[in-house]
Amino acid sequence: MARAAVDVRVAGPDDAALLLVLAASARAEHGSARPDSAPHRDRLAAALRRADVEVLVAEVGQEPVGLLVLRSGELVPLSGTPAAHVEQLYVHPDWRRRGAARQLLLVAATRGEQLGFGDVVCTVPPSGRDAHRFLARLGFVPLVSQRVVPVASLVRRLTGDRAVGRRRTGVEQLLARRRREQQDRRAAVPRDGGRRPVGTVPGRP
Repeated sequence: MARAAVDVRVAGPDDAALLLVLAASARAEHGSARPDSAPHRDRLAAALRRADVEVLVAEVGQEPVGLLVLRSGELVPLSGTPAAHVEQLYVHPDWRRRGAARQLLLVAATRGEQLGFGDVVCTVPPSGRDAHRFLARLGFVPLVSQRVVPVASLVRRLTGDRAVGRRRTGVEQLLARRRREQQDRRAAVPRDGGRRPVGTVPGRP
């Protein structure tokens, strides 16, 4: 059976609705909640108007089967090296292994070449084993590892660590003060323990 032809085009603001369908499918596949349609459509439309962002849509006939979010930026912050960043690459499960992802990446790489970029950077979730293997076969190598944490959680942990440190410092100061008091008491007691020599009479030398 011949492989269906995959066409890739740059999406515009009028494509927000179909991109929303693909984005919802991607989120559902990764166990995320389905996005609220109206606000998410507005965010997509705003992203499509950005000068540094392009969204590529893969279609078979009139059916959208995948998308790629391409952003222009530095290879790494403050490096001064421009690169094409693939922020998201998604193909519907029914259309995988049919050339859609390759065609999307080919168009993205061509756009990067046209803009004079030397590298293509692709963001992949840690759980995306198939995606990692696919990109490795195309020559992608690890660049950086990113971790994420909620702001409130990080602040709580950091301030909690400081509080523990303060409690430990307070305990250490208390123990040190008690040790000094014990030393002072021992120093105040005569070496003979305050006992009179045997055979002496009170009041007489």
